[in-house]
Amino acid sequence: MLLAVTPVATTGGRRHIRLVFALVIASILGTFAVYTALVSDTTPLIGVAQAAAGDKAGQNVKLTGEVVSFTGDASTDAGMRITLADYGTKQTIPVVYHGSIPDAFKVGRQIVLDGRAASGVFDAKTDSLVTKCPSKYGPGDASTAPS
Repeated sequence: MLLAVTPVATTGGRRHIRLVFALVIASILGTFAVYTALVSDTTPLIGVAQAAAGDKAGQNVKLTGEVVSFTGDASTDAGMRITLADYGTKQTIPVVYHGSIPDAFKVGRQIVLDGRAASGVFDAKTDSLVTKCPSKYGPGDASTAPS
């Protein structure tokens, strides 16, 4: 005697819903990734020589250079006066800075500041001072540099 076997209902409908849900989430994440790539911060990075020459005058830029000297207190209304030198030409520009000072800040250190140059002085945005790691950006043997 043969028994009739009835097929068990599959959960294909649930798998289809999960697939559609996963594709929707993936497309939203993909759209977000493309949006952030296109609308990301496009502030140009310039050196001291470019800023002193008036390139990008009045525009928001990131200024990079080596600290030659500094005076004043960044927490006061007058701010800290920093003299930055260009890496290649050793040309200098005065910087006015307000805000916190990183522990690694000192004469001879390479720094990056956000702000704008006007009338030969770079006016840095508050709390925008970042020091570069000397072991990472300084001259030396690449095999001994930390990764």
